[in-house]
Amino acid sequence: MTSASKTTSHRPQRLLRLTAGAVAAAAVGWSLVAVPGAAAAEQAEPGAELVFEQTAEPIGGVRPGDSAEVSFAVKNKGDAPATRVVLYLGGSQGLKYAKKYSNCVYEEAPAQDEGPARTNAVCDIEQTLEPGVVYEPGEPIGLKLLDRALYERLDVNILAGVNTFPDGTQHGGGADPVLKLVARTTPEAPGTVHGGELGVDITAENTADFALTGSKVRGAAGRTVEAKVTFANKGPAWARNDVYGPIGVFDVGIPEGTKVTGVPEFCEPAEAAATYRCTTPYNYADEDSERAYVFGLRIEKVVPNATGKVAFVKGDNRWGTLPFDKNRTNNTAEIVVNEPGGGASSGGTTSGGTSGGTTGGASGGTDGAASSTGGTGADTQLDELAETGTTDSTLLAGGAAVVLLAAGGAAVAIRRRTS
Repeated sequence: MTSASKTTSHRPQRLLRLTAGAVAAAAVGWSLVAVPGAAAAEQAEPGAELVFEQTAEPIGGVRPGDSAEVSFAVKNKGDAPATRVVLYLGGSQGLKYAKKYSNCVYEEAPAQDEGPARTNAVCDIEQTLEPGVVYEPGEPIGLKLLDRALYERLDVNILAGVNTFPDGTQHGGGADPVLKLVARTTPEAPGTVHGGELGVDITAENTADFALTGSKVRGAAGRTVEAKVTFANKGPAWARNDVYGPIGVFDVGIPEGTKVTGVPEFCEPAEAAATYRCTTPYNYADEDSERAYVFGLRIEKVVPNATGKVAFVKGDNRWGTLPFDKNRTNNTAEIVVNEPGGGASSGGTTSGGTSGGTTGGASGGTDGAASSTGGTGADTQLDELAETGTTDSTLLAGGAAVVLLAAGGAAVAIRRRTS
């Protein structure tokens, strides 16, 4: 079952940069399923059609360290036997397989571009699945919930006539028994809905602490300073959105007397005056990850203690309600320019001259005529958020990795922090 998607009028202005495959994935939930690609599908046996009963229910009430079991029922809806059957399992990164069957190949697929890490398995089912017969696994697929588990998912697909294991079972699994499918003796219920693949959502009782930090900078009129805002997920869980949009969305108020000369990536002018809306790059955030957003601010006029408010944006989906975040004390922050008696700048730098400068992106055009709250009104704040002070923060470098399921499949990608 896929997570229900709920639309909202508070949609962030910068959406995810989607690959063609990711766009297709949006229709079924949060990420791509580790399934064979078009080339494998073209090899499917004529007359054999394997479909899943769409009866699997979401799993809840579990915690990190617990186990969960997923079963399924697959039917050969075609008019010919299905042979050379391959079962594909794609688990989200908060899951671990409880067993490693001897006829399955397992892969810990790293994150890349728009998709988080996955734990995949490809199983050689050396059986013939007869037409009209419903089959179930000899035992449910056992899963272990890791410490990082929160919004998890197991995707399942099956094909016949594919050439994934041309020489028979070639496995990299453990010594556990063979994963088999057994014919079900009870008849199929009338009106049973079938589909080509199956997804089961598993929600763990866990939290993810989303935090914002700002900075304090100083400079004379005509100087350009760099003010840094940092978004972080302090864990212990990673978190993904329930729609295919950024999981973190927040507004950055521009302090009075300053003009934006540099706009960081994933930030754009908001509807509110002297305010920028920033988002996380993707629809998930790993635990213990962070990203810095550096604004170039030209000080047009020295206004002592000019302050811009930074706060998450209210919305209907997880990016606007943060239901997993139980610590709201770090959900707001501030950019402060020329704090009286503040001494050296904190979390920002200055650059000389009266010609201004750019940092972190294209030039902005905001004139900085904001109030001390940076123009982030109550309608864009999360309810009951406590204001906090600001601290320095650091930018963790991002990288890219590519993963493809061994059987050939849709690639999933994510830019990811490095330690």
